[in-house]
Amino acid sequence: MTWRRVGVIYLVLLVLAGVVAYDLRPRQVERTDDPAAPERSLLGVDADAAVRMTFRRDDATVVAERDGERWRVVEPEGAAVGADLIAAAVATLTAGQASEVMSAGDGGNVAGFGLADPSGEVEVELRDSKTPIRVLLGATNPTRTALYAQRAGEPAVYLVGLNVRYYLDLIFEAVGRR
Repeated sequence: MTWRRVGVIYLVLLVLAGVVAYDLRPRQVERTDDPAAPERSLLGVDADAAVRMTFRRDDATVVAERDGERWRVVEPEGAAVGADLIAAAVATLTAGQASEVMSAGDGGNVAGFGLADPSGEVEVELRDSKTPIRVLLGATNPTRTALYAQRAGEPAVYLVGLNVRYYLDLIFEAVGRR
């Protein structure tokens, strides 16, 4: 074997070692890969952006407003709903709770998702917006682990955690309406 061949082999080994070292270096995780990122949530905002929430089911309505760092129920008056329960419901729609787009469709065929006759509705007023966002809640998915939801006026259908319905059940139970 000639010295030239030995040099080429060492050069190839050096290049391969550099490639392996480059692949093993720590990488910075992109913001959009973070499931807690606001843009991965149904509303696309942080929980702090919400200032007023209106929960509707059948003929019952519960309205809560942010009072500093805590939530308080303003309607029905005197309702005993814990501030942490409202905060948990807000958190399920905002940063910290990723939602998956199930259908970007034309918005016309929502019956299969239970959105033609929604089981509930949440209206969210944001700090920096004059127009509230209405979220329609539909049926559970076939595995009964999540819930279909849609922002009113938008064609996309989302899959959100089933805890959204659970928190709404608890809120309406606390005001005496199940």
